[in-house]
Amino acid sequence: MDAAEEVFARKGIAETKIEEITTLAEVSKGTFYLYFKTKDEAAAVLWERYMDNFAGVGEKILSDTDVPLDGRLVDVLESLCRFALQHADLHRVLYDGAGAQEVHAATNERLIGMIAAAARGGVKTGEIECSHPDMMARALFHGFCGAVTDAITGFAPISHDEVITAAGEMTRAVFGLTRPASA
Repeated sequence: MDAAEEVFARKGIAETKIEEITTLAEVSKGTFYLYFKTKDEAAAVLWERYMDNFAGVGEKILSDTDVPLDGRLVDVLESLCRFALQHADLHRVLYDGAGAQEVHAATNERLIGMIAAAARGGVKTGEIECSHPDMMARALFHGFCGAVTDAITGFAPISHDEVITAAGEMTRAVFGLTRPASA
């Protein structure tokens, strides 16, 4: 999978030859076919792995109760943006693959649910102020997914650093959080 990731990110799925993946992985073509029927199937499995890693970033941050809730909410949006931007080549190549939208949607819902649950908990404890934590979590997440997609595709000339910084600022504004002392 690591070899497929490297070759797909560099060349795209259509231009990749299975031999390029197997040569880099130092395995035979037969070994490739033991696991995958086609390179598109390998790309679909790679997308699932990518999305699991993406969700893992959010899960790790939101589950760290040693960090105050306001810090976790800001960090999760900034870190998810950073992750997608750091893996832009792979994201761009795999995003439109067969079955990718279903995996993408399920992962997004999982992350939105975690962010919303954290926000609801913060509202209950008085740590944050927000009248509609579920909707705000959804709007924040999808808003920044859209901005990241624009940055990745080049649709709009958006600075990666600006997207990450704006994710933190917007999270603070939406949830009534104060700016950190260093900002």
